[in-house]
Amino acid sequence: MNLFRSNAPADTTPDGAGRDADFARGEVKGQSDAQAADRTPLNERNTDVRKAYDRGRRDERARRPRRHGSPFLTLVVLMAAAAGVGAIYLGVHEGSFSRGGQVVDQKLAGVAQPATQATRNAADRAGDALQNAGQRIKQAGGDNSASNSGG
Repeated sequence: MNLFRSNAPADTTPDGAGRDADFARGEVKGQSDAQAADRTPLNERNTDVRKAYDRGRRDERARRPRRHGSPFLTLVVLMAAAAGVGAIYLGVHEGSFSRGGQVVDQKLAGVAQPATQATRNAADRAGDALQNAGQRIKQAGGDNSASNSGG
């Protein structure tokens, strides 16, 4: 049993080849030569349709300018929407929006206090480091001026 061979009887008639040639030329039984000549080949029609389609797309693009969205603006809008959803959730969870606001204020105060203290400590350390650097530069400059004047 061959799976790739058709069980249909082979066309052994002499005009079988003639039908294939007619089909290749595009001739259909029952059509006159004039009707067959009026038909344009499928590829030519497809190219004309494709050209018209492309021309229409170009015209449409030229008619209205393309708008580009800003990714940064989209991010800002999404963050604002997330904050709004969070505020609504807290209002529903706490029973009122005023209690939800109090919860937000308490959380912000709890986060802001250590951040404020850390910022002050960093500023103090940076100021001390600048003063020490200034003192070292003065001392180094004083040593250079004494060695230059004495030499």
